[in-house]
Amino acid sequence: MGIREVGLIVNPSKWQALSFAHEVVAWLAARDITVRVEAEAAARMERPDLATGDGGLLGVDLIITLGGDGTILAASQVAAPHGIPVLGVHMGQFGFIAETHPDDLFADMEKVLAGQAKVEERMMVRGDVVRAGSILHTAYGLNDIVLNKGARTRMLQLETSFGGDFVVSYLADGVVVATPTGSTAYALSAGGPLVEPTVQALMVTPICPHSLAARPLVVPASEVITLSVEANGGEVLLSADSGQVFTLAAGDRVEARRAEFSARIVAIRHASFYHKVRKRLLWGERLNA
Repeated sequence: MGIREVGLIVNPSKWQALSFAHEVVAWLAARDITVRVEAEAAARMERPDLATGDGGLLGVDLIITLGGDGTILAASQVAAPHGIPVLGVHMGQFGFIAETHPDDLFADMEKVLAGQAKVEERMMVRGDVVRAGSILHTAYGLNDIVLNKGARTRMLQLETSFGGDFVVSYLADGVVVATPTGSTAYALSAGGPLVEPTVQALMVTPICPHSLAARPLVVPASEVITLSVEANGGEVLLSADSGQVFTLAAGDRVEARRAEFSARIVAIRHASFYHKVRKRLLWGERLNA
């Protein structure tokens, strides 16, 4: 992996991340690697000379994120369409996607510069909002696409089809369509299955369904999942990775499918997915009061 220019995405609300960013910049500069930092973080670091221009981070060889998994999700929106690999530094709480820690970053970067790191292709999900036959809005998520009700909305009725075949009409607070990477996020909280992140599949999980028979479904990555919003009594919202929200109307159709590009995550393998599940989710642990 030939690296001459690195983009740095820093969670500006974490002082630890902003402080560590100075060390990262110095380390890279000592190796004649150009660093570009998002404008807000550059201002908080008091390094306006590093701020990105109009082109943002396009054209860099690698993006390093300092923050939690949410920072990596934001970076994937920038990096994935352009095939830019992302190395996440775990400075959050759970860190399922992040591959390294501040104490290990510089040793790991030596491996990256030497071409000894692996880049994993993580599938993303695309959600198209279709109204009267036209696509009004498209959202991409590394974790998930979520349809849910607004704060003052009663339970939704979402007609759900797979590959054009009607399967179920969920009476629920919403539905999560998750990638394997997102199986440890909102989908897990909604009762969805855990899926190893390199598996090629999509998970469909109802949120608080009003039925004991409603269960999550795992479908092939090639499937197209259609969620039709039936008559509702209030606000229905679409979001991707808990980001920008789009308001739906009765009769709208959301078509969720595998995105046409993948997120490229630099894998150092300090801890396997199964190790993270066991340690961070206490999988199989007996909890005593």
